[in-house]
Amino acid sequence: MPFGSENVVFMPNDVVMQRTKLLINREMTAKRRDKSYEECMGVGMTPAQREVFLIVDEWWKQKGFGPSIRDICELRGKGGMGNTSEIIGRLVRLGVLKKVKGGVRRVRPVYIQFRYLE
Repeated sequence: MPFGSENVVFMPNDVVMQRTKLLINREMTAKRRDKSYEECMGVGMTPAQREVFLIVDEWWKQKGFGPSIRDICELRGKGGMGNTSEIIGRLVRLGVLKKVKGGVRRVRPVYIQFRYLE
């Protein structure tokens, strides 16, 4: 049989439509408010996390853009970038830093607001 000469009929399955009640958790749908500097400092951070947070904060205040992981390592006096990267990840999960998608210098404190940064 040549290709396409078969008579194939697609029959849709019986679809049962049911009414479901949709419950919305208003706390989850509310716009998340970023923390202020004081709220960020009040979060329980380890000394290493606080050191990285303060480095990122001061870098933004002085230069207007985020530091690279290598810059943070040099300012901390540490050689390995893996541990610093993990600390940044923990700070993002704590909600005191944000990572902007793409780029090298993508870390910033959450209280710094830019219109097209995210």
